Amino acid sequence: MITNKRRPIKRLITEYKAGEGKAQVLDSPSQLTNILWRASQGELGTRNVAIVWMLFGAGMRINEVAQLKIKDVFWPNGELKKTFIIPALYTKTNKSRAAYIVVKQQRQALEDWKQQRLNERAMLSADGSFGGLRGDSPLFLSKKKGWRKFAMNVKRYETKSGSAETLVCSSLENLLRKLLKESGVQGGSSHSGRRTLATWLDRNGCDLELIRFVLNHESPEQTIEYIDPSRERIAAAFKTILAGLKAPKEQSCDNA
Repeated sequence: MITNKRRPIKRLITEYKAGEGKAQVLDSPSQLTNILWRASQGELGTRNVAIVWMLFGAGMRINEVAQLKIKDVFWPNGELKKTFIIPALYTKTNKSRAAYIVVKQQRQALEDWKQQRLNERAMLSADGSFGGLRGDSPLFLSKKKGWRKFAMNVKRYETKSGSAETLVCSSLENLLRKLLKESGVQGGSSHSGRRTLATWLDRNGCDLELIRFVLNHESPEQTIEYIDPSRERIAAAFKTILAGLKAPKEQSCDNA
C-alpha cells in the first residue's frame, strides 16, 4: 500500500522557475503525449519514442540510455525484461542500480524499435539469440553512414570531494532538448524525464523512500531536489481538510 511517511516542508517554499538550472518538469501526461508524437516523426521515430520512454518511464539518465546494450534489457530468448540492472560502468555515480520496464506503452515502444532493427538488419545475431539481435550491440543506434553506436565524450566536473568525470552523449542530449522545445517545454532537457517521474510519483502519493529507491539516490534530501512543488495542490489540500470548520461567530449563532 502506498503511504506518505515523509513530506518535507522544503517543497512548500521552493518553487522551480525556468532558467534556474533545473530541467523543467512536465505538468501533465498530455505534454508527454505531445513529446512522444513529435519523437515519432521521421525515419528514426520508432527509436526516438523508445528513448523518450526510457527517460520518463524508467527514470534513466540520457548517458545511461546511450550505453545500454541489447543484453541489458532482453533475455537470450528474445523476451523483454521487466526489471534490469544498469551496470555501474554506465552510471554517473559508478554504482549499479535496478530499473524497470513495466508500462505497457514503454514495452511496446521497445518491441517496435527491436522490430525496425530486425527489418533493417541492424547488427543481427548469428545464432538468432536475443530475438535476432546481437546481445553485445547497443540498444539504441545512430544511423549516419550506416548503423553505429552513439559517440560518447568524457566530461569533467567538480564535486564536494574533488574532480570527477563521466561519459556524455551530446547528440542524444541535443535531440531531447530539441524535442522538448518543439513541444513547448521551455527549459527542458533529457533530465526532465527523471524529475518528471519523481514529481508525478510524489503527486500520486508515493512514499519518498520509494521515489528515492527508483532514482537510486543516496539520501532523501537529494530526492527532494527532484520533486517540483505544486502550490495549487497544496492550496487544494488545505481547503479540503479545513472546509468543515466554522468560525467562532458562526458557532455562537448556531448555539443561540
